[in-house]
Amino acid sequence: MFAVTAAVVTAMFTGGWTWLQGQWSDSPGLTVHAALGSCPVYMNKTLDELRQDSSSDKLQKGVAVTSSRDDPADLTLTLQAKTSQAIVVTGVTVRRLSAAPVPSTGSIVNKECGGAMYLRVFDVDLVAEKIDLRPVSEGAGKAVDFPLKVSDSDPEQLSLRLLPGDHDVRFSVEVNWISEGEAHSETVADGQPVLRVTGPGRLPVYAYGETFTKP
Repeated sequence: MFAVTAAVVTAMFTGGWTWLQGQWSDSPGLTVHAALGSCPVYMNKTLDELRQDSSSDKLQKGVAVTSSRDDPADLTLTLQAKTSQAIVVTGVTVRRLSAAPVPSTGSIVNKECGGAMYLRVFDVDLVAEKIDLRPVSEGAGKAVDFPLKVSDSDPEQLSLRLLPGDHDVRFSVEVNWISEGEAHSETVADGQPVLRVTGPGRLPVYAYGETFTKP
């Protein structure tokens, strides 16, 4: 009788400990860091207005510009799981919220940009009827598509090359992932409620140095 009782207590304790471990352990999740940028940026200012601002960060609020297919605006996504448990990222959903004509006033300013290499690069046609991510090869690398696995010690970085054509596009982005058989999504934000990129249109283009008053 004592042996049976001890076995029952042990089973209850073991089950209870497993339950407590489940309560104490972190739930699987995904952290997404987003950075939207481009070498040329659009500013809703004339050259004279730009020259009146002598600060070094005056282009900080500029809008990303895709000047050509070879020089697109880029949305970099760094994906990392919140725990050591690997999760599967199944894709990225891009939704166009609006598409207006390229601005007819203002300036395009070319900044100096360094090069970057990515393992996973995707072209995103923001004015297509159905927006898809098309995997492309970068340099000597091969085009790599979804799905992909990430954990806290094995993050992944994606480059979304944004192609708005001759439009000023506002859009949203969601990363879709699966953990423990359940589907989830994480909305991407770069410190802005809505992401935006524009084509260059016929706006005047200046080098960054030209935006400062010459001595």
